[in-house]
Amino acid sequence: MPALATWCDLAQVSGLPSLRRFAKTLQQHSVGICNYTRFPITTARVEAGNVAIGMIRKRARGLIDQGYFKLKIRQSATSEPPLALFPTAR
Repeated sequence: MPALATWCDLAQVSGLPSLRRFAKTLQQHSVGICNYTRFPITTARVEAGNVAIGMIRKRARGLIDQGYFKLKIRQSATSEPPLALFPTAR
């Protein structure tokens, strides 16, 4: 955080209006920026999962069996089909 604050201070004294606006924006979001550099985690996977669940729910059209619904969610989260059901061709 000190390096970002130092850069923003330098940008503020530069006298360039666009650079000063950018530095002000960086200062407003500095906590999130610094947190992302320490822990590079986004909500993209969560959002993708929510979209997948929504699509499964729409395809089900009134599916009542919650166990089957959970199974379909788990299946959509795996990258490969189970080998017992889909053996590889030799």
